[in-house]
Amino acid sequence: MNTKHIQPAHDLPDAQELTPVLPSKIDGRRRDMLKAAAASLALGPSMIRQVRASTRQIVVGIWGGAQGDFIRKVVIPRFERDYNCSVLAEEGFTLVNVAKMRATLKNPKYTVMFIDDVAVSTCITEKLIAPLPVDRIPNMANLMPRFNYGGYATGVGISIGAMYRNTSTPAPKSFADLWSDTYRDSIKLNSWENTSGIYFLIAAAAVVTSKPLSAAQYEVDKIWAKLRDFKPNVQNIYVSGVEAANEVAQGQAMLGGIDYSKFIYPYAVKGAPIDMVFMKEGSFAGVNCQVLVANGPNQDLGVAFINRMLSADVQKALAEFSLVAPPVRGVTLTPQTLRYVAYPEQRMDQLGLFIPDWKFVNQNRAKWTEKTNEIFTA
Repeated sequence: MNTKHIQPAHDLPDAQELTPVLPSKIDGRRRDMLKAAAASLALGPSMIRQVRASTRQIVVGIWGGAQGDFIRKVVIPRFERDYNCSVLAEEGFTLVNVAKMRATLKNPKYTVMFIDDVAVSTCITEKLIAPLPVDRIPNMANLMPRFNYGGYATGVGISIGAMYRNTSTPAPKSFADLWSDTYRDSIKLNSWENTSGIYFLIAAAAVVTSKPLSAAQYEVDKIWAKLRDFKPNVQNIYVSGVEAANEVAQGQAMLGGIDYSKFIYPYAVKGAPIDMVFMKEGSFAGVNCQVLVANGPNQDLGVAFINRMLSADVQKALAEFSLVAPPVRGVTLTPQTLRYVAYPEQRMDQLGLFIPDWKFVNQNRAKWTEKTNEIFTA
């Protein structure tokens, strides 16, 4: 297996800076796009009156990257004005944000936390998060049931998990096609250290068992011989999706993944020869979620913030800024945005958008990781 390091192309910008340029929106400048999004957000007078206060504050754990940028520069300033409060945002990612909740469990500091759906069941088990008061979150009425996590979390933005290709490479129709000699030493495989890398193990189980992804996820233990057969087609294992996407776009590899559309499509928007690949077995839903921290300060403000994130205006602006699909019904997106997101629900169903049983996956992930490491490091 070729593990040589190839420097990323200098003409392709870092994925963190690749906010899509959608001509119908505005002139394409990131700063102006944020201003336009902020100006478009509607007020919620009844909710505002319920929690208005002059000195209250909440701390929200958000993501970095385009989504975090949008929340800091668009959502939070408007929310602070509307509710006459202060919102402190701390950037992190799922594991860091879960660790923060654990560390402050006895003396909660955070009120709202953004995590991926992979961690929701763990947070429930450890009593880190509180049930959502649905009666005080009216925008949950439009939430798609598939993105309601037992009343403890809601989706905020949904990305598509799939393989991606250089557009000069014909798109494979099935995950089974990836074992073809056509792809010898030509596939960049996402590391199972990344949650999106775990998806490939489930896809391999679907190939081995001929079962749908929903059933195959429980039979990953049957894939190890098949993974050994796959090894000659793997150019290298990557952790950094930025470098891998650059190399696929330059033609140094034919395929990459499984990875998230929110990281790949911004390259396509900028004109790079790269595209997602949707297999007959289906694709995966990468779901960014929001949760209410158990016993966090000023819970009413936290509830209002969660409700604001689910509003149609916020969801429209977020989708068009960072290319993630809304988890709520009734959002009108531009045709340009609809090219890159799994929306509405009919489109999600067409793509076979699948959410794994994360409780089961988490229980087995360490074992799967150890076995996969044995195969690809031998």
